[in-house]
Amino acid sequence: MKSTVLKKSGFTLTKKYAAIYAVLFIVAILIMVDHYYETPMTLADVQLSSGVNTEKSEVGFKAPAFAARNLKGHRVQLADHKGKVILLNMWATWCGPCRVEMPGMENLYRRYRSQGLEILAVSFDKGSSDKVQKFADEYRLSFPILLDSDGEVESQYHTLTIPTTFVIDKKGMVVAEVEGAKHWESKETFEAIEYLLKAPG
Repeated sequence: MKSTVLKKSGFTLTKKYAAIYAVLFIVAILIMVDHYYETPMTLADVQLSSGVNTEKSEVGFKAPAFAARNLKGHRVQLADHKGKVILLNMWATWCGPCRVEMPGMENLYRRYRSQGLEILAVSFDKGSSDKVQKFADEYRLSFPILLDSDGEVESQYHTLTIPTTFVIDKKGMVVAEVEGAKHWESKETFEAIEYLLKAPG
């Protein structure tokens, strides 16, 4: 009798754990799919601030200063691009959604770079830069690719997931943080970028 009760309670416990694992699995799949789905960045994502001078990687604060090496080994600082609208993209070669959004990001850059848009793509890849260079060549990326092999930029710009893009206005303020692959060639994204480019510096 006792063993039958134990078997029944063990079976019930197993069913509960199986249900919990199933729910967690479905949630993980939905999060992953969401990061592959390219939604546009819109004007509603942009929040201009009056200017809090504290450096913090959050909307409404000044973008934290950093320096990193590019693929040619030159040191690049965020301050080098003062007065421009900057898309600071956190990514890695092993990130599927990053691969999805890169062609659109390149086309956005080519469309607006002469008007003051800069894209700084910070790779979180560790080790040799060869795989990052190969990725840049494969996708014909012309915007600056920066290497964060020591994790300095990653420690300043806290992200729960990649890709994540911090949008920085001409005053150096973080005005939007967008997670997941974005549709960088949408009409809504163009409107948001043009609004920032026309805003006073």
